[in-house]
Amino acid sequence: MAARPSGARQPAAPGLLLLLLLLPTARPAVTAHRRPRSERVSLNRDVACGRRYVQGKIVGGVDVPERKWPWQVSVHYAGFHVCGGSIVDEYWVLTAAHCFQKGRSTEPFDVYVGLVDLRVAGSHTQWFEVNQVIIHPTYQLLHPIGGDVALVQLKSRIVFSDSVLPVCVAPPDVNLQNAVCWATGWGVISRQGHTSDRLQEAQMPLIPRLLCQLLHGHPSYVTPDMLCAGNIRDVKNVCEGDSGGPLVCEFNRTWLQVGVVSWGRGCTYPVYPAVYARVSYFSEWIRHHIEHTPRPLQPLPTLSCRLRATLSVPVTVLAVLLL
Repeated sequence: MAARPSGARQPAAPGLLLLLLLLPTARPAVTAHRRPRSERVSLNRDVACGRRYVQGKIVGGVDVPERKWPWQVSVHYAGFHVCGGSIVDEYWVLTAAHCFQKGRSTEPFDVYVGLVDLRVAGSHTQWFEVNQVIIHPTYQLLHPIGGDVALVQLKSRIVFSDSVLPVCVAPPDVNLQNAVCWATGWGVISRQGHTSDRLQEAQMPLIPRLLCQLLHGHPSYVTPDMLCAGNIRDVKNVCEGDSGGPLVCEFNRTWLQVGVVSWGRGCTYPVYPAVYARVSYFSEWIRHHIEHTPRPLQPLPTLSCRLRATLSVPVTVLAVLLL
């Protein structure tokens, strides 16, 4: 997760915050307006997004079974996990812009899908090279970590299965109020900096932006392209290493990605909610690039050395006969 914006003020008085947190809040169901057929949240024509085969919930902090979060992605740099991400199309992964430094080559980056344990590839794990990274044009333009989304185009297509599926991108008119959502990742799992090689999950209630601004000390720190989530009472939050990972909410048995892990105080100060890039704010930009960016050129098939050697024999004989 990216660091807190520089120059942050001290948070508001603890007594006031405690009072706000103890006030009863309504928890309406997650709702989303019906969209025209041409504007479905699924960005893939062949596979339904946001439908997983493993149902049920597990208390945050325990290992995640295979197939529970089939859109989860691990972004590696030089062989090491650095960020999370999510599958939104057979060629595209959604993650955080701050995972990619400006001017840095994309060649050392790799993407893994169908992965639960960072140490061991599963039967459904797939590995991909990165073709290109498209960073949102407003990244760091109006806020130190604003516009923190990036699209990663893979060099080859993802093969979907029960364990590897795309998540639905929340549309601009999605209506999520205090919905309980889930965050997943391989980040730090304790204040002491302990990590887990197994994918972790945690239930994350959304936090109103006004309260989040108050907790972080100033309204300018949490802008309209961001949203906040965190389990303040049970002291659960996303941490370093979770950056770029998805925050998803279920709607009528379909999972919508509403956030991308962006910044916060992490495990050191779990009382402060994590800040996510608001996916619905960027959904039209996401859709535009996925639909209009040309697919990567696929390499032409080449003959193996043995095959070429075999073909050279009749060619040589024919040449001799013609002499």
